[in-house]
Amino acid sequence: MKKTIKLLALLLAVLCFASAFVGCNETTSDETESETESQAVEEITQTETTEFYPNIKKNNYSTEFYLSIQTGGTNLMKYYWVEEGENNAMSEAVYARQTSVRDYLGVEIIGSEAGSYDTYADGFKIAVKNKDGSVNILKTHTYFGLVSLITENYLLDYRNMPSVNLDADYWNRDLMTSLAAGDNLFLGYCNYNLADTHVITFNKKMMEQYQDALDESVYSMVENYHWTLDQMISIASMVYVDYTADGKTEDDIFGITGHQWVPFCTFIKSSGLNFVDTNEKGDYYLSVYDNMSKEKCTALIEKLYDLTRADCSWFWFRTEDTPKVDITSGRTLMYIQGSFGLADNLGHDIDFGVLPYPMFDENQKDVGYRSLEWGGMLVIPNYLADVQMTGETLEMLAFFSDDVTITFYEKLLGKQVADAPEDKKMLDIIWDSVCSDFGLNYSHMSSSFDQILYMVPNLTHMNTTKDVASYIKENEKVCNKALTAFFKKVEMLNKD
Repeated sequence: MKKTIKLLALLLAVLCFASAFVGCNETTSDETESETESQAVEEITQTETTEFYPNIKKNNYSTEFYLSIQTGGTNLMKYYWVEEGENNAMSEAVYARQTSVRDYLGVEIIGSEAGSYDTYADGFKIAVKNKDGSVNILKTHTYFGLVSLITENYLLDYRNMPSVNLDADYWNRDLMTSLAAGDNLFLGYCNYNLADTHVITFNKKMMEQYQDALDESVYSMVENYHWTLDQMISIASMVYVDYTADGKTEDDIFGITGHQWVPFCTFIKSSGLNFVDTNEKGDYYLSVYDNMSKEKCTALIEKLYDLTRADCSWFWFRTEDTPKVDITSGRTLMYIQGSFGLADNLGHDIDFGVLPYPMFDENQKDVGYRSLEWGGMLVIPNYLADVQMTGETLEMLAFFSDDVTITFYEKLLGKQVADAPEDKKMLDIIWDSVCSDFGLNYSHMSSSFDQILYMVPNLTHMNTTKDVASYIKENEKVCNKALTAFFKKVEMLNKD
């Protein structure tokens, strides 16, 4: 997709240059101008049909590359590795990626499941200690295991992978840098990762009933940076029907519904706040409630606290809680859900649209929309026998991932989303705004970090008088001590 945009821009530039050049020539005729433009189009067309590869020579390693994936949640093997012969669009795209790497490098990708969120890191550590060659790259859990893998020196720094070009557009260097442990880039993120964030889906038919009450469409709100938390709550507040006439129950019609646990954590990031940041000295600290952010953080939680108790909403706190009211029920205008769940909406008689999480307010326009990534990271064992082959294979896996991404987010979602121009634009905004936070991926530094990560769902769910300030006070000191201890261990690694 990015390559197509670049080619179109180049085509326009060439045509403009050709026209300007011809315009300066006194002997120019319409025929000459037409001929020049035709030649430019022909040259660009030839360029577009020529395959482009990263700066890696074609090779025949005639070897195997072992991919290990922490299983569960959205880390499903079928999205990253498949055996030959599975007959569906997604499997075919994933297998085609493996075939492309094999044809270019002579490397056969072999996938295996690393275990559940609480066991996968132990198996990886054993493989590194034994140097048994069973893992070339590991796709991790979002945060389980990451701290120990780093501080106990099991991972290779991406800076020591000369074949990996982190400046290429299929790598998200900004996200990786935000998670750097000191100067070390242990956690990798590229197009091979399928973004797992949260979105707002809405019932298009139901939204039409309320459009006259809005100044603009919800799509225009997003594009014009008017899509804010207050706007979302205001729209949700227009909808509540006591369908059974016996008080608020799951059978009623609501303005907004969803899971109040993990998806509520994302509101911190989408509101322009960070769980963890650096101070003027470059030291990391718990920043979500510092002097610059405490007013916004408090207001955010208060707004969501009120929303969860309003008639217009129906939220559930735990995954196992019942009953639930999702977008496929036809009884909610908006629904908060994970992006991987979008495909689950298909097959239901609901025409749904997609929106990013709202900004906190329009003052956030310079920051824009932010979508917190909840998928795992790519880490490399530090014992690799062939760093060159591993780096080149990973680079080509990232490069050849465009078709997999397109298949998942467009073909898989079909006409209900990806073929609707407005929704396709919203998806692009969401994927382009994917980011992470030190406080998410390293939250297992201490139990207090877990409390901070889940602060928004915890405080909006509690029916107590505990306020944000006291909640932060209970955890802040421990979190900052944990950050200091973490970086001291990282410094020791670098000295070794």
